[in-house]
Amino acid sequence: MPARSRVLCLLLACAGCQGLPFAAPAADPAEARRRWEEGQAAMQRQEPDRAIACYHASLAADPGMVQNHLSLAAAHLQQGDAAAACAHLARYVEAHPEHLSVRAHYAELLFRLRRNPEARAQFDRYVEDAQEKGDPAAHLVHCHTRLMAIAQAEEDEYGEHLHRGIGLLLLARQRAALGGDGGELPAEALLCKAAGELTLARLNRPDEARPCWYLYEVWSQLAQRQPATRWLRAAGAAAPFSYLTPAEQRGLQLASRSLDAGTERK
Repeated sequence: MPARSRVLCLLLACAGCQGLPFAAPAADPAEARRRWEEGQAAMQRQEPDRAIACYHASLAADPGMVQNHLSLAAAHLQQGDAAAACAHLARYVEAHPEHLSVRAHYAELLFRLRRNPEARAQFDRYVEDAQEKGDPAAHLVHCHTRLMAIAQAEEDEYGEHLHRGIGLLLLARQRAALGGDGGELPAEALLCKAAGELTLARLNRPDEARPCWYLYEVWSQLAQRQPATRWLRAAGAAAPFSYLTPAEQRGLQLASRSLDAGTERK
């Protein structure tokens, strides 16, 4: 075969190889586990650099072993690299959205880095998920405190009053459940402060359902039926056109049905 023909065949063969799909190497879970354990041992020896190398080797052996991202976040935090830790926490939370405690750490880290829009999104998601799972009020109080601080930084008066009001309501419930005031504001005083903040949020954005829903909750806890009913009606009227979490929507629907049933019985 002439030299020119051999070259042409070789070029055609190379072009055909480029068209074939690239086959990713098969995952090796045993190797991935071994390298991850090496990384854990390195962390115990206070060797984050070595641990990071092991975790990356583990991911190379099995990209699906996402616990490496959680371990990498811890190692980077030990090094003082919060930005790198954030990137790995994001990967882990994406893979395991049900792990609320990790999302809370991720949100807190974003807050510390002053990445406020991202932090707000993560705290909001935490609140939604925590309401579904019945998470302790103390965790939700902290989230609303952070959301209030973000709103302050962004000069969002509505968000500031809303989250302060919700936080005070949750704190009042927590204090009432524990019993005794411990020398601090009693639950009733906290509820009155919550009502004031939520009223300011309502005045700031009259079309939003959330301030109305939580004003209903406040006045219900204060056993004041008339204002509670008024705010429940207002929340129901605003709900189709504004935001409520899924748990808040269900609570509103149940409370409205109960109110309507009671009215019909009369």
